[in-house]
Amino acid sequence: MLLQACLIAAACLCGAVPTGQIAFVAGTEQEDQRVHLLDLATGETTPIGPGNRDGAPVWSLDGQWLAFETKTEDGMGIYIVRADGSEGRILPHAFGWNQYPRWSPDARRLAYAANDWEEGASRIMVYDCDTQTESRWGGEEATGLTRPVWMPSMKLLDALHPDQVMQWGDASMTGLDWLKEGSTLVAICVVKDSAGATTDLYVATKENAAALPAWILPSQGRYAEWAAEPRPDGGRVAFESNDGGDREIFVLTNKGAFDVTNHKAADWNPVWAPDGEWLAFESFRGGTRGLYRVFPDTARVSPLAVTPGADNWWPTWAPDAKHVAFVSDRTGDPEIFVTDTSGQDVVQLTDRPGPDLAPAWRPETEE
Repeated sequence: MLLQACLIAAACLCGAVPTGQIAFVAGTEQEDQRVHLLDLATGETTPIGPGNRDGAPVWSLDGQWLAFETKTEDGMGIYIVRADGSEGRILPHAFGWNQYPRWSPDARRLAYAANDWEEGASRIMVYDCDTQTESRWGGEEATGLTRPVWMPSMKLLDALHPDQVMQWGDASMTGLDWLKEGSTLVAICVVKDSAGATTDLYVATKENAAALPAWILPSQGRYAEWAAEPRPDGGRVAFESNDGGDREIFVLTNKGAFDVTNHKAADWNPVWAPDGEWLAFESFRGGTRGLYRVFPDTARVSPLAVTPGADNWWPTWAPDAKHVAFVSDRTGDPEIFVTDTSGQDVVQLTDRPGPDLAPAWRPETEE
């Protein structure tokens, strides 16, 4: 730990690593995985999770709270905790298994997927931190919804084609006008079909849920869409799809969705930079799992972290949009590293027994 702190401090003095904090998961076994917080100025790490199979941490946009999955008596619950480790608690929940937590843009609500182990039909639940109540979104008929994300604005959804008929079960709605009724916070979710072979992108409010129009994809057919990620301003949405044969990163605009990574190797896990200009993603195009970035307007791809004989994965952008932290097993054990966007200046941030995983860079705060 002392060596780790010295290395990070030296790198920070040289300007190679910005200051700030990174939350991550560490543990020698799955059962003792625990969320920690790494201070980049000092190199010190502080455990802040309960340590019961803690999952990947997600920051609220104001940088004040973390949310992640953790084991409970009846399955998995959503745990929230302040950055200093205080006020940690498991949210009350109606269903035993809860996962994929995401904060609303105003940090007042949490959306997540919930199901019973025996039933297995996922639905979207939203916890209101002000009223401390949990409610179901998408309507009572909406099952199969999973991995919700919040749209920061209605900018893109307002621009979609107004004449498409959208279906959920036996109900149909024309266009997206219904999204404007009583809510400006909209979740784009993923829904699985009954066979589990395909997934679609859906939009949901508290009362309704429906698939995005079929015309948004370049070709018609049944494909697997996953990992929807809105641009920070809500003007675009990146997602994975196997439309075209293998996994690619598409970006949804008001004119449809376009393949921006287009390679015969698999591309996945899009992550927007805070300024919305670049997307980081994972790919096997270099022979091993590596990290790349793409400029969506031109589909220009540049390497971020590609190591022969080793894997690099799970990118998280720094608030300055000039650095990316990630996981790599280049030293034999998965540890967290950081690089600038050129991919040249790489600094190791952790050096602990067991894997260090799922880094999440804390957004800038006004503290």
